[in-house]
Amino acid sequence: MHNAFDIRAVLRQLPVRIESAVAYSDRLLLGTATGALLMYRVVEPTKDRPLNISLMETKKAFARKAIEHLDVIKEAGVLVCLADGLVTLYDLHSLSGATPLNNTRGANLVAVHTAVDYIDGIPTLVSKLAVHAKRKLVVLEWRDAEFYKSLEYSAAEKITAMQFASASLLVVSTAREFLTLQLSQNQWDDLFPADTASLRTVAAGSLSAVGNNGTGPESTSSPQPASSGGMWGSWGIGLSGSSTDVKTIIARMPGEKLLLCHEDIGVFINSAGKLCRQEYADPTLFSRVPTGITHTSSYVISISSDHGGSDTKTNVEVRNIGTQALVQQLCLTDETPMQVFNGSGGKHVWAVGRHTVWRLIPVPIQQQVEDVLAAGQYDEALSLVARSDSILESEKEELTVKIRWLRARWLFREQAKYEEALSELTDLGATPTEAISLCPERIAGELADEDIEDGVDGSDSDELAGDEQNQQPQPNVESADSVNPNNGSKPKPKQKQKQVMWKEALYAIMRYLTEHRRWLQRAAADGKRGLEYAVRVLDDSLDDDVDDCDIRSSQQAHKARCDDDSLPHVRLKRLRFSLENMEIPVAAMSQVVDTTLLKVYLECSPGLLGPLLRVKNHCDVEQSEGLLIEHRRFSELVDLYHGKGLYRKALQLLQSQGMSPDGGALRGTYPTVRYLLRLPADQFELILEYIRWPLQEGEELPSSIVASVFADDRPAAETFPRPRVASFLRIVSPSLVIQYLTYVFETWNDETGVLHDDMVSAYLDLIGSTVSTANAPDEQLRQRLRRFLRTSKRYSPEKTLARLPDDGLLQERALVLSRLGRHEHALGLLVFGVASLTLAEQYCVDNVDSCAGVFVLLLKILVGPPPSDIIDNEAALIRSGDLAGADGGSPPSTAAQVEDARQIVHRRFAGHFLSVHHQHIPAADALRLLPPDLSFTPDLLAYLRGQLCALDQATRASDVVRNLRVGEDTQSKRRLHRLQSGFVVISESRTCPHCLKRIGSGTAFAVIPPQEKAARPVVVHYSCWQRHKPSPPSHAESRSDSSPVSGEARVPSIKLKWS
Repeated sequence: MHNAFDIRAVLRQLPVRIESAVAYSDRLLLGTATGALLMYRVVEPTKDRPLNISLMETKKAFARKAIEHLDVIKEAGVLVCLADGLVTLYDLHSLSGATPLNNTRGANLVAVHTAVDYIDGIPTLVSKLAVHAKRKLVVLEWRDAEFYKSLEYSAAEKITAMQFASASLLVVSTAREFLTLQLSQNQWDDLFPADTASLRTVAAGSLSAVGNNGTGPESTSSPQPASSGGMWGSWGIGLSGSSTDVKTIIARMPGEKLLLCHEDIGVFINSAGKLCRQEYADPTLFSRVPTGITHTSSYVISISSDHGGSDTKTNVEVRNIGTQALVQQLCLTDETPMQVFNGSGGKHVWAVGRHTVWRLIPVPIQQQVEDVLAAGQYDEALSLVARSDSILESEKEELTVKIRWLRARWLFREQAKYEEALSELTDLGATPTEAISLCPERIAGELADEDIEDGVDGSDSDELAGDEQNQQPQPNVESADSVNPNNGSKPKPKQKQKQVMWKEALYAIMRYLTEHRRWLQRAAADGKRGLEYAVRVLDDSLDDDVDDCDIRSSQQAHKARCDDDSLPHVRLKRLRFSLENMEIPVAAMSQVVDTTLLKVYLECSPGLLGPLLRVKNHCDVEQSEGLLIEHRRFSELVDLYHGKGLYRKALQLLQSQGMSPDGGALRGTYPTVRYLLRLPADQFELILEYIRWPLQEGEELPSSIVASVFADDRPAAETFPRPRVASFLRIVSPSLVIQYLTYVFETWNDETGVLHDDMVSAYLDLIGSTVSTANAPDEQLRQRLRRFLRTSKRYSPEKTLARLPDDGLLQERALVLSRLGRHEHALGLLVFGVASLTLAEQYCVDNVDSCAGVFVLLLKILVGPPPSDIIDNEAALIRSGDLAGADGGSPPSTAAQVEDARQIVHRRFAGHFLSVHHQHIPAADALRLLPPDLSFTPDLLAYLRGQLCALDQATRASDVVRNLRVGEDTQSKRRLHRLQSGFVVISESRTCPHCLKRIGSGTAFAVIPPQEKAARPVVVHYSCWQRHKPSPPSHAESRSDSSPVSGEARVPSIKLKWS
């Protein structure tokens, strides 16, 4: 409850008895029991001027008897006066020109109505006056301020109350029931009985619902009868009670509605005479039986003469029209009010007693809202603002948004309705900081509220915060049930506020921020630089002279208003802020949202930290870093550093944790190696810097590290500077260079000569290290080197030859010499240095394509003496017996014996060599090199036979080619003769198929031979043939039948017939 009106006794102890009253514009008319009419001028109050009422005129003989009722038809300029059972019409401006309505004698009820009606499609201002006289109804009608007609309707029963629902529908009440009269059709319809017992039975089911929300009067509720139609369905149950003589009230309400009241129960109907069930689910229950009812835009105001027998005597009751909640109860102490009515379209409310006139001055709507908010009745405040007509629409919208804003905060902090509160803030376009500010300081940080102005007590216990919660307590507010001393009701004790369950609140905040984060991501993807939000800005200018610690209580404020007739000063506390639409950069808001989301995850869902930090985020690095270190979330801190491009700090953290015994999941080298795989290619120097310690000190194999970081199919690894990688790995181990470059050559097909040289150097370094440790190089490693030297075409043979040792790796030297074209030297190394004729033979097979005389060079070496610049290892093998001579006896001991044995071996292999590879060794070269004393062996015979067969085969092939060419020439001559023996006929009408012009006798032409035998040759202009001829045919096509015959070249050999 709150103070909606302040009572002013504007006229007291009048010497006459007031029987009726009406107000319009700035006039107040009072009808007395003596028939006199008093006219007063009303000056409305302002901030600087109090309410003032002055008597303008007194018409003592206005009526012969007491004026029972006054009403005004302002649009028609008519004053309606009911006196002595007769209705008389007066001119409203001059109060003269009395026009008695003689057909209304015995009248006891009057009702007026004015509205715009469309008559024949034309908007017309229609005013109607209904008068009940005895058993009939008289209805007078004015159209556009001109009297139009008068109609009479019969009434079967005595009417106790009536009011227009619309221009064509009149609602009346009898002692037994409510009825409607269709004026245009003269048709009576029943609404429902007006029986007290029945209405109380219906109201019994809704009484508890009204009382439970703390807004209805305390009353004893009886059980509701069972009904399948619900509460409203019970209207038809028990409505046949006995009729009583209790006065029924039908009062007009805003929005073309009527309030039908019997005793203390009332229902709303619309302009069609139907119950307003959707808007008003429950009947209206008054605390006292009203004797008069009126309304403003927001309230239903009733007066009563019954004080209820309680200690507190109240005879004025104010209820909210929308919620039907009891707002205020007042007591008019001077005397009992007899009539209540409004003026100026419902803005001014008057109450009239026998000798006193009161004015109900509304409290400013902002102050009412402030009082309602102080009681925590936010829905009541929204209904009050929505129905108020004392503020502009723009101000109403602004005030509604403020209330919804405060209601959302109240729902979050007081009612623990987190989802509903956050949804409301979203609908209002609030910044996420508004929702964040509702959280504890450890979550909201600097955004935490220092002085909450929404009346919510911030001292609620926090399940998660404990002693860390530092939110400032909010000032206490009065209970919603506290009333001023004048209303006489007992204040209810303050209800204990609900404890905020922050665990559930944080989950709601988490879902809210996650959704808003998606919204920000979509805005950034659309290229928006900023988003518009509603921002709460404290406005101290609204009440600069009021301190929160020195605000007077509602009772003191009410007393001050009673002592001062001027408009009260509005003292705002909770509404002392404004909402401004501001454009906030997307990046700045994203930083706040992401940082707060990280804090929330740390509190309730640590498992979601990784998904947040591993993707693009806008978390504040400084705050997030401190929080993650405090909670020892080092893995997530690495993800944060990586997302912000702080790669060095991430690697430093990984290295420190990897070397620490308490490193946990980051202990060891594996997390560092795994992180190096995530770095982009431009961080190559950083990778080389921090991969050193895993390669040198880690428990993981270096080869697997190289395979993961450098020899990998990642795009970054492919773009690394490969010579730099090879140089770095050579420092660690040559084997790592071989591993890396092998992947480079096989996967990426790199043909860079420098890398191939590095590969050879790595092999040589590795072979040299094995020789120094084991005194024997790894044969498998040498095979890999020889395979690389044989297949690679990009390494530098000069550099490789310079690095090879003089007394070792002779096979490798031979391969390098082959790249230099020094085949004779290479073969000499294989024959005498390596002492392997088989390798020499294979060398010739491998290099025959690049050097056709390589076999002749080997034959020359075999039949000649050993060179002096080559190490003769063959002789040593012969001496040792590993390379035996022809006799198979004891190994030779002297130099002559060694040479004889070598000669036997070489000549034996030469015969085999000639027989197998005879196609590569010309006979002339072989016979010139072979010594005269060489024995004629089967191998030599096979060589000669092969040479003779090759010569014979070449001769036969030459003969076949010659005969084929002779046959082709013969065919060409025959075809030419056939073409030359033909003729074409060129007549005067023959035209060229290309230009469609005639071919004359002096025109150069061309004859195109027919493609088929039955077809005729085509004759065209030579110039046309030149333009349209295809590309020059090949040699074979020039002899085909499609070749054209030029008129200039072949016409002399073609027979022409001119017609």
